[in-house]
Amino acid sequence: MRAVAAGIRLPELETRTLSEVAERAAEDHEERSGTPVDLVLRALPGQAPHPIKIALFRTLQEALSNATRHAGGVDVRVKLQGDGGLLRLEVSDGGSGFDPTTVPTAGHLGLAGMRERAELLGGSFRVESRPGHGTLVVASWPLTDGGVGWTAESG
Repeated sequence: MRAVAAGIRLPELETRTLSEVAERAAEDHEERSGTPVDLVLRALPGQAPHPIKIALFRTLQEALSNATRHAGGVDVRVKLQGDGGLLRLEVSDGGSGFDPTTVPTAGHLGLAGMRERAELLGGSFRVESRPGHGTLVVASWPLTDGGVGWTAESG
């Protein structure tokens, strides 16, 4: 029960950089699962709005959990990069893959939750996979207002 409660509670993210948020999620996952994560960070701004940090942390947590649970933790890679006002997260694995069109959504909150976290903040989400070829999860968020009500400087 303590492990479940600890997994639900968010670490302090507000004062952390995007790099630190991603590193924390990857380190937590490695400690819990024993699965190594290859983490690549590129061109990240120093700060981002707090809701983006929370969405990044939770999405990364879920995608890494799925890669371990469904792909056996094979060749798990994370790439996080800033690209002209956009934060882009890619999580891939070398598992057996699946057909995303056949995944039931009722009662399965993982993929739906990741999609919702991205879209509620003006971003996007997609999953690329096919049997025998691993899986790629891509989420992105705008780091500028985009109609959501913040700027990158509002942190």
